[in-house]
Amino acid sequence: MQVTVVAARRDGDTWVRDVELEYDIDGEVVFEVSTLEGRGDGPGNPPAVWAPRRLVREPEAVVDAIRLWHGYRDMLRATAPRADPARRQAELARQVEARRSAAAAARVRLAVDASAVPPQQSRALARHLAELDQAQLCFHFPRDRFGRYAKSAVVALTGYQAGLSKRGPWLAVRADGDELAVSVEALIGANQDHRWDRLPWLWSTAHRDVTAEQRWQVPDADQARPILALLDRHALADALTRCGVDVDTRLAALLDGYPISYQYARYTDTWVKTLYEQLRTCAPWRLAAAYQVWQDERQTARRPAAEPIALFGLKGLSQSVKPMVALDTRDGACRLTMTWSGSNARLTRALWECPADLKAELHAA
Repeated sequence: MQVTVVAARRDGDTWVRDVELEYDIDGEVVFEVSTLEGRGDGPGNPPAVWAPRRLVREPEAVVDAIRLWHGYRDMLRATAPRADPARRQAELARQVEARRSAAAAARVRLAVDASAVPPQQSRALARHLAELDQAQLCFHFPRDRFGRYAKSAVVALTGYQAGLSKRGPWLAVRADGDELAVSVEALIGANQDHRWDRLPWLWSTAHRDVTAEQRWQVPDADQARPILALLDRHALADALTRCGVDVDTRLAALLDGYPISYQYARYTDTWVKTLYEQLRTCAPWRLAAAYQVWQDERQTARRPAAEPIALFGLKGLSQSVKPMVALDTRDGACRLTMTWSGSNARLTRALWECPADLKAELHAA
């Protein structure tokens, strides 16, 4: 924090000055309070960033600003969402019942234009349609908290000569009321929240024999129960730690409800709420395998693979570069980090969220 004496003028109820002028001669003498984010010029430190300046007339206002600056972390601490395991179980029961009912009476409409894929991929498209497991597709399709098909969800099943980060033809599924519609759409695979080409057992009869270990990354559902119980109680840090997943200092602060900085303190409530909402649906024990799948895909495409990949955004900002929660590895350990990115690329949720069939099995037990 820095306090200087400057000359300023009145503009309604506030004091203003031309910040482009290093010295103002005309005007009344007031105090200018500036806050500085970061530690500045030291080795390894990020560049310091000036937060908006504040002009005040009274010395008492300067004292108040200094107190706020030194105590803002506690004063602006957010309250984590209240855990409600009973409500979560009721929500799970609705979803499981809806999934089972939909699978038992699968309603899937094919609206596929075969000319939308390259000619050399026509046979692959025909094979995929012949092997389409409608029951599994209806069971696993994303749901809202009431158990209904998620209206805005697009599930990309498999691509046809689609580049890693380029728009190309994909066999895709959308909800249309109480039924699912299958078509070929032009999508960017890397940008899809729901992309199942790496998990074909979710939609194809050709992969019915995969093991629980392959589907869930645990040999049986009961091994996941203690972790899911921690997540239901919002003990997110404990669940991550038990699965060997680290978090960076900024996410650790948000998990405890603290602002990551004075500059972004106003977003703390939104970011804490989003972090808890998103991580409670994750399966932390799957993160290492998920990152490996992403790395393998990048290496096959000869793209950089030793970098974070976004899981979800933290919301609150409308600018092009937004805060994201990303998955990375460090010294062989999985690590969740807060990054800033203008890219829409993300790791498909089917790789890192808790699988629907695992939750259904635990619910039935």
